[in-house]
Amino acid sequence: AAELEGRELDTKATWNAICLADMGDTGAAFVALPQIPPRNVAWFKKGKWVHMAKIAFEKYFIRKMKKGSSEPIYEKYILKMLGIGKLK
Repeated sequence: AAELEGRELDTKATWNAICLADMGDTGAAFVALPQIPPRNVAWFKKGKWVHMAKIAFEKYFIRKMKKGSSEPIYEKYILKMLGIGKLK
């Protein structure tokens, strides 16, 4: 809204990335904070647990969308505890 009104933006996106990639019965997970280098955090793990985590996340996400809740309060605070924010 500020940009449309010709005012300077007072917030910026953080461009953080959290990804669960499913590959058959295994998978890969990575976190990149921020998404574009130079990064403060770069983490990568693979294994069967990622496949199970992705299934759980998909069920959670579909339930969340059916209820019409884009960001439940607990999700916001859990990400904040992990140091992952949407805005600077």
